[in-house]
Amino acid sequence: MIAEGAPTSADDASSRQFECLDDFVRKFVGRSCARRVDGRTRVWSARWWDSPEAVLRLGGLWEAWEELKDVPGGASLWFRDHADYHLAVLFSPDGPFESSPDVRDSTSRRGDDLPCAPPPPGHEVTRRG
Repeated sequence: MIAEGAPTSADDASSRQFECLDDFVRKFVGRSCARRVDGRTRVWSARWWDSPEAVLRLGGLWEAWEELKDVPGGASLWFRDHADYHLAVLFSPDGPFESSPDVRDSTSRRGDDLPCAPPPPGHEVTRRG
């Protein structure tokens, strides 16, 4: 079900806030959902785009954000119904980053942006939505 006032596939791509998944993760998730990441109790991978599960989860979060961003109360709905669940899975030591080779190096202090390495040129996360 699409929320009233949310963009549809027929809407112009210019209604999107973020051009691609990489932009969404670096400019929005990485900044607005910054957490203390210690590499043990809360994990993250700067190479998030290397994990198929993380790409799917973050892609779903991006789609939901673009759909809800202009709806009154949309940010609250996005956090409650989407981000809180998926970010908990992503940050979990048993989540998709558990075996990432850079998990011990992808740490941050509370309030710092999440570490995000640039994806390789032409990677699917850099394509326009």
